[in-house]
Amino acid sequence: MFSTVSGKPISPNNVLRTWIWPACQASGIPRATWLTFRRTYSSWAHEKGVPAKVVAGIMGHTKVDTTLNVYTQVLDGAAREAAARIGSELSRIDVITTSASQRPA
Repeated sequence: MFSTVSGKPISPNNVLRTWIWPACQASGIPRATWLTFRRTYSSWAHEKGVPAKVVAGIMGHTKVDTTLNVYTQVLDGAAREAAARIGSELSRIDVITTSASQRPA
């Protein structure tokens, strides 16, 4: 745990005002909040295949639904990748079906 010079806990809002928001401004990105970090973590973990139950536990949620419905967002390209995977599988099935129907009886 980090503390102020006087020994008191650092206020989360002071961390945002003192370090996070100036860094965002210098980088030219919108202001990040603690919710931004939670959503980013949950979304990245989901994209990398970390089980939702594990992410929920790390985030302190008793229900996986909270993690998935409130914090996890579909990242750019995820829908396109999912469509490509399904399309690839459908093409494979079509090849198997076509080659089987062309065999002599």
